[in-house]
Amino acid sequence: MNAIRWILLACSVTLACAAHADADAKPKVYALISAVGSEISYVRQRLQVGSNFEPYYRNTLPVPDSTVDTAVLRGLERAILQEDPDAKRVYLRLAPTEVRDVLPYKRGDVVPERALAALARMPDRKDWDRIILVTPRFLGAAREGMGTKLHGIGVYVQPLGRGLRGNLDLEVGATVDPDTVSPEGEKSRSNVYIAPYFYAQVWIIDAKTMQVLETRERYDFQRLYDPNSAAIDVAKSIPVEQLAAMVQKFIERASARALNESIGEVIVKEPKVVDPARIK
Repeated sequence: MNAIRWILLACSVTLACAAHADADAKPKVYALISAVGSEISYVRQRLQVGSNFEPYYRNTLPVPDSTVDTAVLRGLERAILQEDPDAKRVYLRLAPTEVRDVLPYKRGDVVPERALAALARMPDRKDWDRIILVTPRFLGAAREGMGTKLHGIGVYVQPLGRGLRGNLDLEVGATVDPDTVSPEGEKSRSNVYIAPYFYAQVWIIDAKTMQVLETRERYDFQRLYDPNSAAIDVAKSIPVEQLAAMVQKFIERASARALNESIGEVIVKEPKVVDPARIK
């Protein structure tokens, strides 16, 4: 139980509209849990000068508060209320110390095990109907212009234009610049950009039995580019404060989309049970 930490509120929350529900109908209780949060990965593309050097700089940026987890939980809440407006919600996060000793590429397997073990010991579980858990995922391969070996939540920066990457393999199929969006929401195309990403897995669990009902991986990202910026380095084209706010909003939307993909019958009806052994 020590591995789970309360945040936001210490009890369930209901919307005002729940008062209009049928008095005889008991609202369902959803435990919304984020296990992705006390750090953000920062990956920046660099000029590759030899085959033995990886074409990226990598860094881990600690987040001293619950900002990342809170954004994830807001997204889960949004998705739940779209499907079940009368729902009660409990908000939790996995203690950051539970993942600090786990290598990034192993967290997709280790974090769910630790979170599920902690949840199984929680006495409050008897009052819940569903557990919605979000855990980080690792993706070794590059996809759609994003870097390799990305995991969890982070920011990928691609500052090198076409012809400057130092690796001809990266130029194959890159005749059209990818879609980007400006801080004002205007669409454009650019081969340089900043891209917050959300590589995670959503678990839907029966709270009483701890049976895994559904699981879904989500590899989401948004390429940002400001065509009006005079900055030479695209990483400096969006002020830090503005970028931080955009990243938080992106995480919330990505979290909501991830749950929306799995929600349907798994939330409101009796779903099938998934064999956890097949998830790994």
